[in-house]
Amino acid sequence: MTLNLGSRLLALLIVTLGLASCKRASVAVYDVPKEATSAPVVAEAAPAAPPTASTEKGWIQWSKPDAWTELPPTAFRKGNYVATGENGAKAEITVSSFPGTVGGTLANVNRWRGQAGLEPISGSELAAYLTEVNIDGHSGQIVDIPPTDNASDATHIVAAIFFYQGESWFFKFSGPHSIVARERANFDAFINGLRFTDTSVRNQNALNAESSVERTLAWDVPDGWTESSGSSLRLASYQVELEGFEPADFSITRFPGDAGGLAANVNRWRQQIGLRPWREQQIDDQMKTIQAGELEFMIFDLNPRTDAEKENVKERILAAIMKHEDHSYFYKLRGDVFLIETQRSNFRQIVQSSRFESQGDAQY
Repeated sequence: MTLNLGSRLLALLIVTLGLASCKRASVAVYDVPKEATSAPVVAEAAPAAPPTASTEKGWIQWSKPDAWTELPPTAFRKGNYVATGENGAKAEITVSSFPGTVGGTLANVNRWRGQAGLEPISGSELAAYLTEVNIDGHSGQIVDIPPTDNASDATHIVAAIFFYQGESWFFKFSGPHSIVARERANFDAFINGLRFTDTSVRNQNALNAESSVERTLAWDVPDGWTESSGSSLRLASYQVELEGFEPADFSITRFPGDAGGLAANVNRWRQQIGLRPWREQQIDDQMKTIQAGELEFMIFDLNPRTDAEKENVKERILAAIMKHEDHSYFYKLRGDVFLIETQRSNFRQIVQSSRFESQGDAQY
């Protein structure tokens, strides 16, 4: 009996050792295959091929003068160049675009004058700094802001402005007067060489127009509204006065397509007078419509409503949006809350009088 028990214990010990050795072998096999997982990492780490150079930048094409050095584009610069002068002095040439009018020509000119250390100018002085141009069938403006003393190291800014495909495009040359003056011919050639990518479409439209009668937007001006200078991007600009208040401003503008969409435009106007943006459902709820013959307008009354808004917001905007033949038309009256209240019927009148007339018959 003692021998049999010993034999059984020995057999049990051998089996146990065998199981343990099997477990160690399975763990070793599980941990070994690292090459299979490392291969994809090597492939992902391979450097990407450099992008192909191209002269096409968005919707407008241009070519860099040989004398300028190209720098990498940034988040806000579609084109980024440097012209170098004596003693390492540099001037920047930048190309940028932003949706909408970005405040208008006067606001941008005064922003650039501030960059050059110059005082802002008024709307009546603006024309002295502008030259109208037509490049590849598109109208634009050249802005020249020289230093007051023509000192060689004083900042001189020359810029071209185009409104195209619902965006404001800025081609800006800024730096020491000595470099800007020397490179002005290159900058002018740079601007004259711009090519707009809708050329083929525009040419086809011109051919179609030969067999059709051009129609222009017309409206009736309310009594008491006087024409104002406005900006070059406006179809109409009027001033509305009431004793004791700053004059209200009315404008009609036109942009291709939907100009960024309904929500973007409504909320941009709200933010201009200090109101918080609306959600899309709020925009739908607040929108009214007015029919003017064949034209339909979406109407918005943007004014302070809560006690907190009335405490901080003193302006109001009446706005109307009309879409016609792939363009959006914007009617906007902005001014003091009370003044705008007195002009609600006049605003409705100018909207309802709007129509398209054959060229030569429109009355402004």
